[in-house]
Amino acid sequence: MALETRLRMSVLGCFVDEGDILLIHQMTFPEPDCWDLPGGGLRPEETLMAGLFREVREETGIEAFRVDRLLTVVEGFFPEGENRQLHGVNLIYQCSVDPRPLVLQSADPEIGPKGIRWLPITELTPDICSARSWQAIQAIEA
Repeated sequence: MALETRLRMSVLGCFVDEGDILLIHQMTFPEPDCWDLPGGGLRPEETLMAGLFREVREETGIEAFRVDRLLTVVEGFFPEGENRQLHGVNLIYQCSVDPRPLVLQSADPEIGPKGIRWLPITELTPDICSARSWQAIQAIEA
């Protein structure tokens, strides 16, 4: 029996400020209970930038920010049950916000109890980050 594959395009913002990176405590599939970049699935009618601004606003409350460049593209395959898998394609944009917001808020149920935080990049490891956020960190430092 052939494997059924579902494609999901996501847009994410990678915000770095003075050695800290903005991350959310992600609680949903495919990598629950880890630090992830703000962003998410692109709607069929959305442009990349419209989706990025909507997702960042929904997950952090940040409305005004600058998109500096496409940082990296990360893809992954995740099992979704018997004979099904998710093919996630993640477009990660390096973004900046000035001044750094002191209050970050979201009513998004995907965000876990650790919330939304600026975390020191030097304290992050692959075992506490999503695969895509870890790859983005590596791309920043390259």
